[in-house]
Amino acid sequence: SYNVRSDFLPVLDSVAVVLKKYKDTRLRVVGHTDSTGSARYNQLLSQQRAQAVADVLIRDGVPATRITVIGRGENDPIASNATPEGRAQNRRVEILIEPA
Repeated sequence: SYNVRSDFLPVLDSVAVVLKKYKDTRLRVVGHTDSTGSARYNQLLSQQRAQAVADVLIRDGVPATRITVIGRGENDPIASNATPEGRAQNRRVEILIEPA
């Protein structure tokens, strides 16, 4: 799924507040998947996940011009895809702040 879970919305709202305060910063929103499914599907899903997070930040007032959305698919796992727990960790979106 690429919908942002409601329990993460307050976190993203807080990120948006900080980003609006530091107007020269840019950010990369990077989506990831586990290895379930085809590489092509996972690439698209990771892009959609990242875009969903970016859309929340944009809705909260962060200019879209400051956000780069990247989908990495299954290419950068942080855990093993051999276990359900590892796959859950690999399904994520990272927000990387780039100072001015």
